[in-house]
Order: sequence, then C-alpha cells, then structure tokens
Amino acid sequence: MQTENDIESLASITPVKVLSQSMNNVAKAIDDAAEDGNKQQVLKLVDSAESLLKAISQLNQ
Repeated sequence: MQTENDIESLASITPVKVLSQSMNNVAKAIDDAAEDGNKQQVLKLVDSAESLLKAISQLNQ
C-alpha cells in the first residue's frame, strides 16, 4: 500500500532532518559565539557539531 510506504519513508528520514536542523542551529551558534569572541563557547559548540555529524553519518549508513 502506498500510504504505508510513505509513512515508512517519512519515519526513516525524520531523524536525519531533525539532526540536520540541529546542525544548522549549532552552526549559527558557533558563528554568533565567534563574533562575540567567546572561544570556550565555540569549542563546546564544535564538539556538539562533531557529535551531530557522527550521528547523521551513522543514520545515513
């Protein structure tokens, strides 16, 4: 049934979309922290971005 396939497709891509949106938010926060000269915050956010990238990569395998 087409509806079941659509639901399965949405369920499988939703985590990637959520993580991708989170990555966009982290990137904006990194930019803001860098503009403010907040080195410690930038480092923390870069660690978060790295974790998100790993999660996205695992989901895409």
